[in-house]
Amino acid sequence: MALFTPLIMVSPIQQLLLSTCAGILVLLSLSFFRLVLVLRRKPITQRPPPSLRNPTYLLVVLGSGGHTAEMLNILRQYHRLQLDFTKRTYVVSSGDDFSVSKAREFEAEMLSDLRKSLSLSVSEEAASNYNVVTVHRARRVHQSLFTASISSLQCLRDCLGVLRGTHGDFQSQPGGKAPPSYPDLILTNGPGTGVIVFLASVILLFFGISGPSAPLPGFGGQVSRSGQMRTIFIESWARVKTLSLSGGLLRPFVHRFLVQWPQLAEQQGIVRNVEYVGGLVA
Repeated sequence: MALFTPLIMVSPIQQLLLSTCAGILVLLSLSFFRLVLVLRRKPITQRPPPSLRNPTYLLVVLGSGGHTAEMLNILRQYHRLQLDFTKRTYVVSSGDDFSVSKAREFEAEMLSDLRKSLSLSVSEEAASNYNVVTVHRARRVHQSLFTASISSLQCLRDCLGVLRGTHGDFQSQPGGKAPPSYPDLILTNGPGTGVIVFLASVILLFFGISGPSAPLPGFGGQVSRSGQMRTIFIESWARVKTLSLSGGLLRPFVHRFLVQWPQLAEQQGIVRNVEYVGGLVA
C-alpha cells in the first residue's frame, strides 16, 4: 500500500490556495483575451445613413490653449460636420473656459456657413444638436502624483458618465437632451483628458456596454452596431520628430493614429495604425 501513498501531502488550506491561484490565472487569461478582442475589433464597413432614428455621434476631446485651437481648425475644414454627425459632444476639463467658449463659437460659425450655402437646407435644431461637457481635470501643472491619482479617478468617473449620457451637464444645457447612445467616434489630439476618455471607453466595451444594433437598408438581415466608441488620435502639428506623452500611451491601442509630418511617420517605422496624412492645420 505504501506504493500508492502520495509523494507530497497537501493540506486543505494548501488545496484552497492552489485552487484560488488557478482561478485567478484563468480569470486573468480570459480578461486578457477579452481586452485583445476589444482593442482589435474589425472596422465598421457599413452603417445606416444619419437620421433621427440612427444618429451619428461624434465626441471631441478639447484641451486648453493650443490643443483646442488646432482641433477646431481641423474640424472647420470639414464643412459637412453638422450633417454627417447629427450629435456632437465637446469634452473640456474643469477651469478651461477658453475651450468652452471656442466650442460654442465654432458651432455657431459652422451653422452660419451651412445657412449661407445655397445647396444645403439645414434646420437650426438639427445643426445645433451639440453639448459642451466639463469633466474633472486629470492632472494640473505641478500637481503631486498622489493627488493626481485621485483627480484622475474623478476624471474617469466623469468620462464614464459622458460616454453613457448620464453626466449632469447634458441636462443643464439648453434643451436638456442627453445623447441618444454611446459615441460612434472619439476624436482627440493630445490633451491628457483624451487618455482618460479612451480608458473609459475600453472599460465600457470590456463589459459589453455600447450602442444598439441597427438594420442596414438593402443588406437583408445584416445589422450594424452603433456607439462602438472607436478612437482616432491626431498627433499635434507641433510634433515633428517625437510623439507626445499622450500619443505614446495611446498609439498601440487606438484604431487610427494620424501624424502630420513624414519625419515622425518614418521615426515610428512600420506600425500597424500610424498614418501620415500631411498637414491638417490650415
